[in-house]
Amino acid sequence: MPRTAAEWDAVRAAKERVLAADPFTVDPAAAPGVRPEIVRSWRRSLLAGVDPAATRFPVDDRPASGTRLAAVAQPIMDRLHDQVSDLGSWGFLTDRACRLLTTVVGDQPPPGRLLEMHLPPGTCFAEDLIGTNGLGCAHEEQRPFLVSGTEHLRTDSEGLTTTGVVIRDPATRRYVGTLGVHSRREYASPAVLPLVVELGRSIEAQLLASRSDGEREFFEAFSQVARRSRGAVVGVTSQLCVVGTRARELVHEADEELLRRIAEEAGSGRTVRRRLSSGVAVTITVTPVEQPRGEYAAVLVVEPVEPRPRSAPPEPARADVGAQLARALAGGTPVLLTGERGTGKRHAARAALRAAGGEPVELECALAPLDPREWLGTLAGAVRGGAPVLLAALPDLPAELVRPVADLLAGAQSPVVGTAAGEPGDVPLAVREALPGVLAVLPLRERRGTVPELCRDLLAALAGRDGGPAALAPRAEAALAAGDWPGNVRQLLQVLATARLRATGAEIGLDDLPAHHRGAAAGRALGEMERLERQALLAALRATGGDRTAVARRLGISRATVYRKLKRYQLT
Repeated sequence: MPRTAAEWDAVRAAKERVLAADPFTVDPAAAPGVRPEIVRSWRRSLLAGVDPAATRFPVDDRPASGTRLAAVAQPIMDRLHDQVSDLGSWGFLTDRACRLLTTVVGDQPPPGRLLEMHLPPGTCFAEDLIGTNGLGCAHEEQRPFLVSGTEHLRTDSEGLTTTGVVIRDPATRRYVGTLGVHSRREYASPAVLPLVVELGRSIEAQLLASRSDGEREFFEAFSQVARRSRGAVVGVTSQLCVVGTRARELVHEADEELLRRIAEEAGSGRTVRRRLSSGVAVTITVTPVEQPRGEYAAVLVVEPVEPRPRSAPPEPARADVGAQLARALAGGTPVLLTGERGTGKRHAARAALRAAGGEPVELECALAPLDPREWLGTLAGAVRGGAPVLLAALPDLPAELVRPVADLLAGAQSPVVGTAAGEPGDVPLAVREALPGVLAVLPLRERRGTVPELCRDLLAALAGRDGGPAALAPRAEAALAAGDWPGNVRQLLQVLATARLRATGAEIGLDDLPAHHRGAAAGRALGEMERLERQALLAALRATGGDRTAVARRLGISRATVYRKLKRYQLT
């Protein structure tokens, strides 16, 4: 990491060369004086549309500030406040979406634009939103990260050293948030990161200690069975269903009730044979876990006894989801909208609900735990009073509210739309059954023809707030329509908002776009077969968590072919 003014200047010079280049061609080897992981982060940031000259921090006004992580970590954050009180440093705790939960600031914070700003809960530090920074890079790469001075993509952060350490719940091993300690870049030291790692481990220990004895015994038993078994491992209690990695393709949500019944009734070591919802016949071996009176828990090993039947290919998603959604609501059918993050599901839902019955009541499922009674009461009042309802992020709905929400939706007298990032199976079964209409919103790369109209809608909404430029020049529109948009509509909105700030007239021109979008129109468009092949690779990467060997096995090609195609389609 750079430590002197000369070293920071050298990194800045390398960064300027990267900014001037096509991000698809950026290679860490071309910047030998910069850590490769920093160059890779610059590349990802630029591909996501981050503006290095930006001075604002995006804020998500729906943060889960009342999460278990925030409550459990508070004593550790208090301890951190004491440690940084006279060091001119400050600390951040973010949730699993890299949104700010808690801030601690020393008594003598260093000067700089970051600290002069008000950073409310919900401030986003994700790499794809604000570029290379300690919290965002740790969140992106899921490992400890330190970024110093000019290694930051944005110029307004070049005076800082930022760190990030991911936090996982020791019981479930799920990523739950990120901890970071930031200071002036002059105080940069590799020794800072081990301190943050130690604090992160303290939070993880507190997360484990906050579990009940029964929960800890259950998760410990699950881990032991998962380590020694080659089968698909599932853990069930009266409240939880934990599905191991190897079990995800075999066990679906529709199987949970069956597995709970087997866990409750079967004796220790007993093996039963059943058929899952997918049609696969399996043997299920039960290992009960001791629990308090009135509770039950067990770890199940599920193994197929016959090949899984081939299922019919899913119906292809269509681009005219707005028209389909309008027809469904007009016919009184509640709808579930699915699709990748940032594809504009909420935008489509709001437009359809407004047309169907007026301004919708929006409820964020991740916020339900803050005040479950009030949250549920708001939903009940809306559906019984005939108001349109938008339920956002349904996979985040707490387990204890699944049945009450499903009952309310089943008796709704108003138009209802729910959204979920991912697949319909990510939504709790009872709620999914109350939303019989399921529509998939295509990612932006698969509906390029809608980009010009979408740009006009987004610009009109932005102009309505401040009266700024609301039109795109033809060349700028063509450049945006040619983009790949890995961040979907969210990325497009960020690029448009940044271009408006750069524009000097009533129209946004090609030169007002970020450099790598200005050149997008000149690149060779993929043919139909190439586009389908690229989509298949992306789908396999998402399904396997980026495991190249698993991608090769899933697609029936060699690993060498996988790497060659990843390079060809610039997915590395």
